[in-house]
Amino acid sequence: MDDTTSPSSPGDEGAPVRHVLLVEDEELVAMALGDELERLGWSVVGPATTLEEAQRLVSSGVQLDAAILDVNLQGRWAHGLAEELTRRGVPFVACTGYEMVDPDGRFAGVPVITKPITADRLSATLTDLMERAEPHNPITPSAG
Repeated sequence: MDDTTSPSSPGDEGAPVRHVLLVEDEELVAMALGDELERLGWSVVGPATTLEEAQRLVSSGVQLDAAILDVNLQGRWAHGLAEELTRRGVPFVACTGYEMVDPDGRFAGVPVITKPITADRLSATLTDLMERAEPHNPITPSAG
């Protein structure tokens, strides 16, 4: 049995494949994250290495269930892309090597992963992100 998945993992047999947009400008980091995401059962969209490339992917209509967003791409802050993901209802994780991610507090509720990223931290953060993003449908007993 593969011990890399859990009952709520997107890699479970029979569970729908989830698509994650990976936005990261450091090639080695992007490769490592992409490999880890695939190992966890995600279908990786990207990686996008520039804001323009990421925006094209988001605007293309490709299915996105979540995103991992490096907040500073080649010296440019990715707040506009984060706002677009929010408008489209795509939950995302901010990924950064900086201590200050959002000085204006516009994305205070967004989970942050600091670099270097560990596989356990990535998995736990994505699991939490998806659990918070999914609507909770309580089961009500039938009258009968």
